[in-house]
Amino acid sequence: MLNKTISLTKSIFAGLLYLLLIASCVSDPQLPYGDRSLITGHATPIALQPDTTTIVLEDYFDDISEIEEILPTPGIEIVTSEQDGEIQLIASQDVSGLSLLKVRSKSRHTYDILLKKSTRKQINYTFDPKGKTYKTVNIVGDMNAWNAASSPLNPENGLWTINLSLEPGTYAFQLELDGERHLDPAAPTRDNGMGGFNSLLSVEGPTGVSPYIVVASTEGKSITLSNQGRQGQITIFWENSCLMDTIIDREITFNIPKEAASMSRSHIRAYVYNDEGGIGNDVFIPLAEQSVIQSADQLSRHDLHQQIMYFLMVDRFYNGNPDNDRPESDPSIHPLANFKGGDLEGIIHQLDQGYFDQLGINTLWLSPIPRNPEGAYGLWDDGGVTSTFSAYHGYWPTGLTDVDERFGTKEELKILIDRLHSSDKNILLDFVAHHIHEEHPLYEEKKDEDWFTNLYLEDGSLNTERWDDHRLTTWFDVFLPTFNFFNPDVNEALSDTAMYWIENYGIDGFRHDATKHIHLDFWRTLTKKVKAFDRQSGLKTYQVGETYGTPELIASYISTGLLDAQFDFNLFDAAIAAFCKTNEPFSHLKSTIGQSLRYYGYNHLMGHMSGNQDRARFMAYATGDIRFDEDAKYAGWTRDIELRNSEGFSKLAQMHAFNMTMPGVPCIYYGDEIGMTGGNDPDNRRMMYFEDWNEEESHLFEQVQSLIKLRKQNLAMMYGDLKIIDHDDDNVLIYSRQHLDHTAIIFFNNSNVDKTISTPLEQPVHWTSVFSGQEVDSSNSALTVKVKAHSYEILYHIP
Repeated sequence: MLNKTISLTKSIFAGLLYLLLIASCVSDPQLPYGDRSLITGHATPIALQPDTTTIVLEDYFDDISEIEEILPTPGIEIVTSEQDGEIQLIASQDVSGLSLLKVRSKSRHTYDILLKKSTRKQINYTFDPKGKTYKTVNIVGDMNAWNAASSPLNPENGLWTINLSLEPGTYAFQLELDGERHLDPAAPTRDNGMGGFNSLLSVEGPTGVSPYIVVASTEGKSITLSNQGRQGQITIFWENSCLMDTIIDREITFNIPKEAASMSRSHIRAYVYNDEGGIGNDVFIPLAEQSVIQSADQLSRHDLHQQIMYFLMVDRFYNGNPDNDRPESDPSIHPLANFKGGDLEGIIHQLDQGYFDQLGINTLWLSPIPRNPEGAYGLWDDGGVTSTFSAYHGYWPTGLTDVDERFGTKEELKILIDRLHSSDKNILLDFVAHHIHEEHPLYEEKKDEDWFTNLYLEDGSLNTERWDDHRLTTWFDVFLPTFNFFNPDVNEALSDTAMYWIENYGIDGFRHDATKHIHLDFWRTLTKKVKAFDRQSGLKTYQVGETYGTPELIASYISTGLLDAQFDFNLFDAAIAAFCKTNEPFSHLKSTIGQSLRYYGYNHLMGHMSGNQDRARFMAYATGDIRFDEDAKYAGWTRDIELRNSEGFSKLAQMHAFNMTMPGVPCIYYGDEIGMTGGNDPDNRRMMYFEDWNEEESHLFEQVQSLIKLRKQNLAMMYGDLKIIDHDDDNVLIYSRQHLDHTAIIFFNNSNVDKTISTPLEQPVHWTSVFSGQEVDSSNSALTVKVKAHSYEILYHIP
C-alpha cells in the first residue's frame, strides 16, 4: 500500500514523500530506550475519531526536530495541519481495530504508538413535545459536557431531532425547553445524587466476546500470555517499541528484548481486539532489567501503581505548633469556616509518631500551602445561617511560591519531605493554577495585560460559576480572578511556579485543582517541563487532576504530554450509591467500572477516593443522616450531622475494600479510616482526632490497615487485570484480579441480609480468605463463600 511519510523539523513540515510500506512490527537492530529515547514515559494509545484525529507531536516527543519521518499504517491517511507540530489522521472504514503510528527518528530508531479504531455510533435522538410549542430545544448532558448551547435540536414535522456521534455507554441528560430544564418523559431516569434526576440515553456497544489476556507464566527471559476470550488481534510493546502485532488464539510466548537488561525498570504492554467484541483488556508488566518482577518487595515509591494516597487538609489535621495559630477575628466567620491550627509541624509529628506507617500509607497529598489572604471573603446566607469564610483551605493564593506562615515555614516543609522520602514515601502538593486572589500583587500588575479573563461577559452577565457554558473563562467568585490560559505568557509563568516546588523541594507530584477549567495549552507547557526534569533526574513525577464531568472530558486531559491521571468521580458517585443506598442494584456500578476501563485502560493511574473536601462524608450518606435527594451543604450548615452506626461503618469498609481492589491509585480522605462524618463543605472538614477512638472506629481502622497491607503485598491488586464475574443477584458484585500466578476474587453483598454466594470456576483450586486466613475449597468447579450483609470477602490463590 502506498502511504504518506512526513519529514519534520522543529518549526515546519518540510514536505511529503511516498514510500511503499506495510504496517508491521519490525524491530530496530537496537530499540530506543532510556536516554536514547525521544519519548519520556509511555506513549498513550490514541483513540481515533470517526473523521479526523489531530495529534500534537510534542505530546509524545521531547524534541520533534529529531523526527525524520512518519509512516502511517494501511487504512489511515496522514495530512499536515496548518498548526505547526500537528498532524491529522483520517481513518478509513476498514482500518484495523489496533494499528500503529510508526515514527522514525534521524538516528533511524522507530517509535510505535498504538491507534485504536473509533467505536462511535451515529445516533438520531428525537423529542416529541406532544403538541406543545417551543422556540428552542437543546439537549444538555454527558454527551456534550452539559453545555446546552452546543447541541440545539432541529424542528421537523412536529418533532425535534439531532444527530449525535457517541461512544457506547449510558448518557445522563436533560432537555432545555425555552431555557428551562426538564426530563424527557419518554426516557428512563436515574437520580443524580444531588437531589434531582436525569434522563438516560443508552448506546449499545459490541455484543460479541473480545479477547481477554492474562499473564500465564514467565520463564527466564520469556513471557507467555493466555487468552481467556475469543481469537483476535494482539499488539505487544516493550516501552515504545512494538514487539509483536499478530493473532492470538489460546496463548502466545515472546522474549523480553535484550535492551531491557540495562534498565532498572521498564515495562511490557499488550492490547487485544476483535470485530465481534471490540477492544479487549490490556496488560502491564513491570520488569527489573530483563526479568519480570515477581514480588511487591521489588517495587519502590517510584513505581506509581503501588501508591496508597492519603489526602489531608493541612489546617484540619493536627496542630503541632500553637505559636503559628492565627484564626481570623472577624465575627462574621463561623467557627466551621475559620482556621483550626493544623500545620506542617503537626504532619511531621504524626509522621514521627508512626501514624502513616501504622496505617500503611506511602503517599501524602497535602491541601495547598502557598500564602493566602487574611480577612473574610465569600458568603453563605441560607437556612438561617450566615457566614463569611477565611482562607483556611489554601485555595485562594496571594503568593505562589511562599509557604503560608499559618501552616509553617519553608524549612519545615523541607524537613517533612526529607523524612517522607527517607521512609520511602511520596508527597504531592495541591497546586492551584486556575486563579489567584485579588490581593495577589500579580493581579494589579497584569490585569490590563490580557493575563486574566473578564468578570463580565459580553451580554453583561456575571462570569462566575459558569462551569459548563464558559468552562475555560469562568471565575469561581468575584474576588478570584481567572488566568487567561490562551495567553502563552501566562502558561510559561504559571508552569514555572509549579516547577519551583519540584526543583526546590523535591516533591513527587501534584494534585491539580479545577483541571477542566484550564486550557490544554497550560497542561502541555507544564508537562513538557516536568518531563524534562524527569528525564534529567531519572525520577517520575505524578500529576493527577480534578475534573467533574464525563469520561470523555476527563480522558481528554490524560496523555503522554498532559496529565498522568484524574480522579474518577463517575466511579466514585456510582460506588457511593451502590454501597450507601438500601438494596441499590450493582448494575450501575458494574457498567461504570466497564466504562472507566474502556476510557482509561485496565492499568491506569486514576485516583479512587473514599471522599473529598467538596462532598459530604461517606458516613453521612451511609447512615441516612444525609439523603441523596437533598443539598448536603445546606444540611451541614443547618443541622448536626452526627449519626454513626454499625451499618454505616460496614458500608464504609466496603468502600475502602472496593477502592483498594480496583485498578488505579486508592486515596483515603483524612478521617475516613475511622469513619468521620459531616455534611458538605465546610462540615466535611472537621478537625482530625487520634485519641479516644471507640470500638467501631478502631475496628474500621484495622480493616483499612489490612486492606492496604493486602494491596501493597499483592501484585494482582496493583497490576492485575480486572474481570467482572456475572451473578444473577443484583445485590452481589464479584470480580477477579490476576497477575502472573497471583489471583484474587472479591465479593460484595450490599443487601440487608447475609448471603451464601457461589460462582463457577474453570477448575478446582484452594483459596485463602484474606481476613480469616482459612482455606476455602472450590469443589465441582464452583466456589462458595458466605458474605454478611453490607460486607465483603476477598479470597486469594497463589500456587
